Amino acid sequence: MRPSHPRTTSARKITQNNPEGEPAELSTGRKRAFTFVAIALPFMLLFLLEGSLRLAGYGGIPPLFHPMEGYQGFIQPDENAGARFFPSIATPPNIPFDSFREPPVDESIRIIMQGGSTGAGWPYYFGANIADLVEAYLQQSFPGRTVEVMNTSMAAVNSYTLLDLSEEIIDLEPDAVLIYAGHNEYYGALGVGSSQGIGSNPAFVNLYLKLRRLRTTQLVQDMTATVAGWLVSSPAQEQSGTLMQNMVREQRIPLGSDLYEKGIEQFRFNMSLLLSNYEKAGIPVYIGTLASNIRDQAPFISGTGSTDESDNQVAAQDVVAALRALAEADSLRAQTMLDRVIEDYPSFAVAYYHRGLLNEQIGDTVQARSDLETAREQDELRFRAPSTINTIIRELASDHSATIVESEAAMAGAASNGLIGRELMLEHLHPTVEGYRILGTSFFLSLAENGFRSEDGLNWSDVDVRGVANTRPVITDLDSLVGAYRVQQLTGSWPFQALGSRFMGVDTLMAGTFVGDVALRTFQNDMQRVEALDALRINATRQNELDQAAEYLGALTQRYPMVPGPFLALAKIQVTQNQLMDAETTIRAELTLQESGEAQEILGTVLLSTGRVEESITHLERAIKLNADDLRARYNLAGAFALKGQYDKARFHAQEVIRRNPGSEDARRLLASLPSS
Repeated sequence: MRPSHPRTTSARKITQNNPEGEPAELSTGRKRAFTFVAIALPFMLLFLLEGSLRLAGYGGIPPLFHPMEGYQGFIQPDENAGARFFPSIATPPNIPFDSFREPPVDESIRIIMQGGSTGAGWPYYFGANIADLVEAYLQQSFPGRTVEVMNTSMAAVNSYTLLDLSEEIIDLEPDAVLIYAGHNEYYGALGVGSSQGIGSNPAFVNLYLKLRRLRTTQLVQDMTATVAGWLVSSPAQEQSGTLMQNMVREQRIPLGSDLYEKGIEQFRFNMSLLLSNYEKAGIPVYIGTLASNIRDQAPFISGTGSTDESDNQVAAQDVVAALRALAEADSLRAQTMLDRVIEDYPSFAVAYYHRGLLNEQIGDTVQARSDLETAREQDELRFRAPSTINTIIRELASDHSATIVESEAAMAGAASNGLIGRELMLEHLHPTVEGYRILGTSFFLSLAENGFRSEDGLNWSDVDVRGVANTRPVITDLDSLVGAYRVQQLTGSWPFQALGSRFMGVDTLMAGTFVGDVALRTFQNDMQRVEALDALRINATRQNELDQAAEYLGALTQRYPMVPGPFLALAKIQVTQNQLMDAETTIRAELTLQESGEAQEILGTVLLSTGRVEESITHLERAIKLNADDLRARYNLAGAFALKGQYDKARFHAQEVIRRNPGSEDARRLLASLPSS
C-alpha cells in the first residue's frame, strides 16, 4: 500500500468539492471588488499622474482672461490664449489688447465680442472694429455710464474657438455677447480643410479641446512631438508665408462635396451649442450675418467638377476668349460665350463672376447679384463663407432666442447697385474703415431697436440713435498706415498672387514721413503700439499740432483706461483749446487713477472757469497741499476767494504768489483790485 501524500489528500478534497477539477468560483462580493479595482486602477493612476504634473508645474493651457499685472481691478485677454487652437503654428494669432474692470463698476455696461479676423478689426484692429465702435456709440448715448466692450476675436479661428471660450466668457456675466463669425469655418483652426485640423467630427474635436486641458494629455503630446523630432532629419522651421496661406490644407472644396457638407455641419453643431450655452446662462446674443466682397473679388479657384484637368483648361480658355470679346466692345458675343461656358460647366465660378460684371454693366443688377453670389458659392477655395452659413445663423438665432443683426444687408444697402465691392472691402472680406463703420452701426442699431438693458434704466427714447450712428470712426493715422501695410503684405501673397509669381512676397514698404516710419516699425513689431502713439504725440506737441496730439492721446486713453498720464496730458490740451467740459471729464478720470497736484489744479481751474467757485476752492487747496510751489493754483485760489468775498484769504494767496515770483503782474493786479482790509 502506497503511503498517502498531503498534496494528494488536498487534491482529493478539491476534486470532491468540484468534481470537474475547476477552481472554485469567487463570491459575488469579491467579483464586484475585483471588477471595481480593475476599472478604477487606471483612473487612479491617471489621477495621480495628473496631480503630480500639476504640482510640478508642468504644462497648462493659457486662460482666456487673467489679472492685468500692475493694474489692480483690471483683467485682460491672455496674449497666449490662441496657442491652444494652433498646435503646429510657431507664432499663433492672439487677441488684440483689451481690458475689463473686474469687479465691474456700478451701473456699467459690459459686452463681449467674439469672432475671427473681421471681428478683431483686421487690418486696423483699433478704432475701426465692431467692438470699439459699439463702445463709442454707447458711451455717446449714455455718457454717465462706464461702457466696456471687450473684444476676444482673433484671426484664423472659427466656431470651435468660440465654443471653447464661451465658458470663460459666461463666468464674467456680460450684459450681452456680440458675434460676427463664419468665414473661417473651413480653414480656421481645427476646421475641416485646415492645416490645423484633427478630424471632421465636431463632437470628437470638442472632446479633444477639453482633454487638451489635462496635463497628462499635454505630456503625451509633448512626448509624441519629441519622438517625431528624432525621426526627422532637420529641426522644424518657422513657417514662411502669411497665416492665410499656412492655414490651408485642402485648396479645393467644391460646392456640395463631402468636405463642404462637413464644414456646414461643423458650423451648425458648434454654433448651436454656443448659442444654447448663452441662452441657458441668460446672456443676450446679437449675431451678425456675414458680408464679403462679391463685386471686386474674383473667385480664387474655379473647377468644372470633372476629374479630367483638360476640362478646366478648356473652360478657362473659353472665359479668356469671352473677356477678349468684351475688350473689343463686343458685349453680346462675350455674353453668349459666357452663357455657353456656364451651360457646359455649371460649376465654373469665374464664368459667373464675369457674367455678373457684364450684367451690372448693361444695367441688369438683379441678374448681376445672382451671378456674383453664385461665383462666390462656386469658389472652391473657401475663404468666403457660402450663403448657407447665413441661413444657419438665422435658423439657430431663432432656435436659441438670439437677435439677428442683418449686417450683410446693411453693407449691401450702402454699396453701389447693392453689390458689395472695394468701396467697402479691402480685399475678399475685410472691411474698409467705412465698411467697419457700417458693421458697427448695424450692431449698435440692433441694440437700440431691441431695447438693450432698458429694463435696467437705459432710456433709449432720450437717445438720438441715428445721429449717434452717423458718427465717423476715430482711427489714427498710425493705425490706418499699419493697416495699409498689412493689406499690402496679404495681397502680395497667395492666393492673391500665384505661388512662385514674381509679385509674390515682394516687400515694397517704404516710409517717407515720421508717421510712416513709426507705423512701419509698428507693423514690423519693432515698436509696441503704445510706444508708437506716445512718440507721435510728443512729435505733434513739439510741432504745436494740438489736434493731432489730442487724437493720439484719445487713442491711448480709450485702449488703456487704467494708465495715468495720458488723461492728464489730454486734459491740458483740452483746457488750452477751451474744451472745458471735456477737460473736466478727462481730468476726473486721471484722478481716479492717480492723484497729483497738477491734476487737482487743472480740475480746480476748470471748475472755477465754469462758475463752480466753492467746488473749485476744494481742489485748488488740495493742489497747493500736494505742491506748495504751484503758483498757478495759488493765483486761481486767490481769485476764487475774491469771488466768494473772502478777501483776507484772497490777499494772502496773492501776496504769496508775489513773494515767490515778484514778476507776477497778474497777482499784483488781483491784489490791487481787492478792497482794503
